[in-house]
Amino acid sequence: MHTELQQLKDFYTTHKVEINHMKNHHIHSGLDSLQFKFRDNTIVVLINDEYQDLANQNPLLNLVLVLNELSYIDESLDFLNWCSENEVNASSEKLRLYYIEILAFLPHIKTFFSDGKIDGFISDLDFQLNAGAVQYLRSNE
Repeated sequence: MHTELQQLKDFYTTHKVEINHMKNHHIHSGLDSLQFKFRDNTIVVLINDEYQDLANQNPLLNLVLVLNELSYIDESLDFLNWCSENEVNASSEKLRLYYIEILAFLPHIKTFFSDGKIDGFISDLDFQLNAGAVQYLRSNE
């Protein structure tokens, strides 16, 4: 088994993660809403499901999507930068409020990573090339 898969599983179990696809909850077209339960917190995370990974209904793959999105927001310069990267309309008040809510949650989740940086456990290159651990996650439900 890939080391990153074991780390992902450990994170999922240790932090009592639950992720539910909210198919009828739309903040912005083109972005899927996932309800992310982490320990005693529940937030909505918007995902640009470019590779149709949500169709796999794989909880660990969904966790990678959520952690990657949280990391992208954490690394974004500001709301306008995040909107530009996601090709969404920056004039949306719902998106602005979503972004603010995520920013408020980030310090909490970052404390559970040893270096204080959110890690999706799978490299961006493997994710884009469908290689290594992500290939395993996409092919195994």
